[in-house]
Amino acid sequence: MPTSVKERPMLITLTGPSGTGKSAVISALLSQDPKLRRFVTATTRTPRPGEEHGRDYYFMERGEFEAGVAKGEFLEHNPNYNGNMYGTPRWEVERLFEEGCDVISDINAIGVRLFEAAMPKRIFKLLILPPNRERLEQRLTKRNPELADEGRARLQQLEADMDNLHNPSYVFTNPDMIGTTYGDYDVVLVNDVLEHTVAEVAKVITNERAKRGQ
Repeated sequence: MPTSVKERPMLITLTGPSGTGKSAVISALLSQDPKLRRFVTATTRTPRPGEEHGRDYYFMERGEFEAGVAKGEFLEHNPNYNGNMYGTPRWEVERLFEEGCDVISDINAIGVRLFEAAMPKRIFKLLILPPNRERLEQRLTKRNPELADEGRARLQQLEADMDNLHNPSYVFTNPDMIGTTYGDYDVVLVNDVLEHTVAEVAKVITNERAKRGQ
């Protein structure tokens, strides 16, 4: 049976613990895949020096944002992050879909659930894991020496999860993947060597496009 056109293009999500390299994977994919785009999210916070509306964020007044939420114009949103609202406008994602692009996002498990509820036929969920505890600790504490203490604090949130990386029935507890298991994702990959991971994710996306008729 032909795949419904409603399943294409895709809303691709990358989820994984902090320090796994999700942003690096996405940046590399975007540089080599013209059919893949990162969407711009919206916020009520004030623009920082050098930030541009529509490039870094869609900067919105709180009343405008709240009205959009009430009208169902956001695929997901956080009503209070450091006193501001953040969210993914439905019209931004649909604009990129209309251009024939798949979209990709680094987002936690809570956001994935909201995306899936909003676009169940479009979503394609990837889980990216670190190879081991030692490598993750190195990434969290050495990538920015000034944030080493913050990195160690994040690592503490992952302790139980790191002991169960190879247990497919384990329910993750850290904030990035809370409440999910391997089975909640379409593909699970380990980011050991970045170049290899990027190549593997690119292959996975190509294969999924073929399944969906792209």
